[in-house]
Amino acid sequence: MECKVYGQLVDDKKQPISSIQLEATVDDNSFFTDNNSLGQASTDKNGEFAINFTLTPEFMEKDNNQIKIDFLIDEKSVMNISKDIEDEIIDFGIIKFDNGNIGVEGRIIDEKGEPIEGLTVIAEDVDYGKIELNPLELIGSKVKSLIKNDNSIPDGGILGRSGDFIKERYNSLFFLRDDYLGSAVTDENGYYRIIYPQERYREILDKEPDIKIIVKDKLGVFGLRKTEVHQNITSVIKNIDDILINRAEIEGWLVTLNSDSPSRLTSNNNFEILIDNHQAWEKIVEVVDEAKSYLYLTQFVFYPELIPKFFASSSDPSVSSSDDFSDYKSDDALAKKLLESEKRGVDVKIIINENRVVPDNYDELYDYFKDSKVEVRRFPAKGPYSMHAKVLVADGKRSFIIGSPFTQSYWDTSKHDINEPRRLEKNEGPIHDVSLYLEGPVIYNLEEFFIELWNYLSDLDFEGENKINENKSLNKEIINNNTSEKLPDFNPLLRVEDESLQIVRSITPQTLSKKGETGVLEAYRKAITNAQDFIYLENQYFTNKYIIGALKKALQLNPDLQIIMLINEVPDVPTYRSWQHYGFEFMGLDLGKLMIDHPQIGVFAKWSGRYQNRKNKLRNCYIHSKVAIVDDVWATLGTSNLDGSSLSCSEEFGSREISQNHRNMEMNTIMFDMDSPQSGNIENFRKILWSEHLGTDITNFERPQEGWLDLWKDKGYKNLSQLDDEKISLHGGILPYSTKTNPKEQIKDLIEQYRRIKGRFNR
Repeated sequence: MECKVYGQLVDDKKQPISSIQLEATVDDNSFFTDNNSLGQASTDKNGEFAINFTLTPEFMEKDNNQIKIDFLIDEKSVMNISKDIEDEIIDFGIIKFDNGNIGVEGRIIDEKGEPIEGLTVIAEDVDYGKIELNPLELIGSKVKSLIKNDNSIPDGGILGRSGDFIKERYNSLFFLRDDYLGSAVTDENGYYRIIYPQERYREILDKEPDIKIIVKDKLGVFGLRKTEVHQNITSVIKNIDDILINRAEIEGWLVTLNSDSPSRLTSNNNFEILIDNHQAWEKIVEVVDEAKSYLYLTQFVFYPELIPKFFASSSDPSVSSSDDFSDYKSDDALAKKLLESEKRGVDVKIIINENRVVPDNYDELYDYFKDSKVEVRRFPAKGPYSMHAKVLVADGKRSFIIGSPFTQSYWDTSKHDINEPRRLEKNEGPIHDVSLYLEGPVIYNLEEFFIELWNYLSDLDFEGENKINENKSLNKEIINNNTSEKLPDFNPLLRVEDESLQIVRSITPQTLSKKGETGVLEAYRKAITNAQDFIYLENQYFTNKYIIGALKKALQLNPDLQIIMLINEVPDVPTYRSWQHYGFEFMGLDLGKLMIDHPQIGVFAKWSGRYQNRKNKLRNCYIHSKVAIVDDVWATLGTSNLDGSSLSCSEEFGSREISQNHRNMEMNTIMFDMDSPQSGNIENFRKILWSEHLGTDITNFERPQEGWLDLWKDKGYKNLSQLDDEKISLHGGILPYSTKTNPKEQIKDLIEQYRRIKGRFNR
């Protein structure tokens, strides 16, 4: 007999409940070969459902036959209802769900009331009044043993102490705090509906949910909004008020800081990209020597004995200060030059990092200047964060965003020689960095940062005295006299005039403002979201979970997207190495293979030295730069690393709750090349930068048919071949990233990996 069961599911307000799975069953399964299921269906937009099925005459002759409907969410029954089978048509009529809350719904709109499509919306249950145990105490040695048995996380490191990180990896152990209820993506009308079973929030003494809605970006990674907590929800489907988000926050490339317009965007600027510190520091010396009114400097570390500039003793005019020589003359120390500036009437003010966790040299710098009119103030950091923005402003007309701290060990040229004599006794090996020289209206934003920070410290430590009351950079005439031609290795393609720039910052919460700023993180969010062809990341660290999650999602959404990374194999924060490796795995890399064996990702490290006749004199070239380039239309450089401290909060050192106020002071510049026709400024920068890394002038290279990643892979395999033949000489050249802990083991690992696969390639 052909039968049909149907009905309509409504909530406590008699509104239809859609998208609920249901299954029809009978009490007696003897007439069915597999089970007593009659069929499955789901409620439509009107809450209606229908299931057709066949029953045997023998079954219909039985007494007290009943059909049962189970309503399911995530395959878990949330309600069931039964009815006698008296006819081939079984009408359950209107079924009112009255078994508690099972969902939320609402709408996301922009400032004009227009719907926003494609945003991820998450519902969380906030557990009020429950005992929040320390999860590490609860699971104790179990977690530690899990970590120690995981070969991808050597020695546990900081992972053994970070509750958030372990929660990511062992989520099933953690149900003590906020419960994830469910998520949805807004439709073309901006609507979302999230359905969940009650067991996700029903616990002892907590029978009704207290729900918070979180709105994330189109990658589903970055949080955009959080609602207030809706407490003790009893309605079946809770309707949430419209959530308003400025469209400019979501779309485009410009940073808005949660507003409807770009922040700190200026036009008609000149800038010059300074690759490696022999260029950057000589330019700084020039500006300090020529300052007439004031010099404002923020630095992470500043050793008074730093010598930024050297002269060749040779009388040969072809020998420059960047050439490889041991016979040289040093200029005065930078601190002495600042003293000389002060003596000729220049107002010199310095803000230096002081930290309870990270070593600093505030006392040494303060003592050096204490008998002068040079003012030195400390930025007191009380956790794993710092005043990391390195900015110099001179007379409101010339300025820098500086890559490196002022310590002699960071002196280097583009040759990246291992035994560079101008690093003096602090020679810790080659180092690569990038700085930026700026002229024009953009200086207002750099000077604004210094003034805000100086005045904050006036209130904090000096009873409000000696504040700076005027940003003197306003309406200054732009300097168009290019003096950089005399710099070592000057490249005119890196000098750009009359361009728009955006300044983005990370600001420590509870300092310049209550919540601080995460402008650098927003810049990366937008760039990764909009990337179509390639993302190039050159950075000291790679641990920030938001960046890693965004890259993973971007790769999933766009199979043609390529990611090229140049980072350190052994970061100077020892625990970061484990985080870095987890990030690689999360993105889909196999740590047991060469890190260029992925079709969309290539990870490389920078090396200097030789390996010839079984004599290995190769050494890591430390990456200190913070550069990113996307599709040759967007680029950023500055002081911000890709870790928690620089971008969001220092979760690598504890849970988000513990670390939420631990964020560095950082400063980055964003460059754009989106007009048609393009200026080519970002492309020029990329090709000049890559030419150093690849050891080949690629300024005239066209994009390979399969993408720029192929160019890096080809060079990586070529260098591996030379390494295998013990015929390699590198000056800051690239090799694939190795997961080993020291140069000797890294070289051995790379050779072994290459020998296993070299037969597959005709390179």
